[in-house]
Amino acid sequence: MTATHRPAAPGATAAYLRCYPYDVWQMAAHLRALEEHARRLGLPAPHVFLDNGISSRLPRPQLRRLLARAAEGRIATVLVPGHWVFSLDNRTADSVTDFLRSSGADVVELPDQQRGSRPSRPLALAGPDAPYGGSDPVRRPPVVLGSPAVLGSPA
Repeated sequence: MTATHRPAAPGATAAYLRCYPYDVWQMAAHLRALEEHARRLGLPAPHVFLDNGISSRLPRPQLRRLLARAAEGRIATVLVPGHWVFSLDNRTADSVTDFLRSSGADVVELPDQQRGSRPSRPLALAGPDAPYGGSDPVRRPPVVLGSPAVLGSPA
């Protein structure tokens, strides 16, 4: 099923990615996910703005370029894996999102693929193979490195 996303304003689709420290693969998996999400939404392939190896505490040249284009009305939709790419500080990330939206651009995050398919807490194993602390009624002490059990000698 293909959903169609109708941008708030005419213009290009953009994808913004930031990674710190430097990622030699240039966030290829995130980029593929954003491109696939754009396709599912019926959007054109995004123009990529990548600040690779740049901390969110430093000036980010590609983010500045994206913001300038959005302010000119040239960007209709910005795809991001999460608003954390703008900054690890939530207030700063929110202000970037607010600026983009006030410039007429929609900010679209990747859907959380784990939501609904993952239990809220880890499941414990039952039976003889349960790890220490699991639901196994027989509590096993943790193995200490250098102990006879680890070294393979009889206890």
